[in-house]
Amino acid sequence: MSRLIILARHGSVRQVNIQGPVTTIGRDPECDVQIDSLGVSRRHATIHWTGDRFVLTDLASFNGTFVNNERIWAHALQNGDAITMGECQLRFLYSSRALPGEDALRLVTRADDLHELHAGRERSDWAAFFRRGRATGSRSGAVAHHHR
Repeated sequence: MSRLIILARHGSVRQVNIQGPVTTIGRDPECDVQIDSLGVSRRHATIHWTGDRFVLTDLASFNGTFVNNERIWAHALQNGDAITMGECQLRFLYSSRALPGEDALRLVTRADDLHELHAGRERSDWAAFFRRGRATGSRSGAVAHHHR
C-alpha cells in the first residue's frame, strides 16, 4: 500500500492512499489529491505506477516539484522520500501492509527508520520530520533522476 502524508503550511496533517495507476496532484478539485495552496499549480504533478515502481512526474508546474531537496521532472519514488510542492510538504510511504490511520500518522521517527512507531508524539514532530527530510538531501545513488 502506498500513501502520501501531507503537511500543509498551517500545520494540518492528512494521509491519502494512492489508488489506481495514475494519481494527479494539484489545486484543481478534479485532482485525486487536492492541495489548497497558492504555490501548488492547478495540475502540479502525477504519481504513476509503472508495474514495478511509482514515478513522480512534474506537469510543468510554475514553482516546480522537489524530492529530497532536489528539483525533479520525473523521479522513481522510494519509501520515505520527502516531496515539496509550493509551501506544502509531502512524504511518500510504501508498505506491503496497511496500517490503521492513527498508526500511519505516528510514523514520525528518524527519516531512515520509518517503520518504528512511537505513540504520544506531538503535532510539532511533523515539522521536525519534514525538516529532516529536506536537510538530509538525497541519498547518494539510491534514486534515479530522469530530467527532460
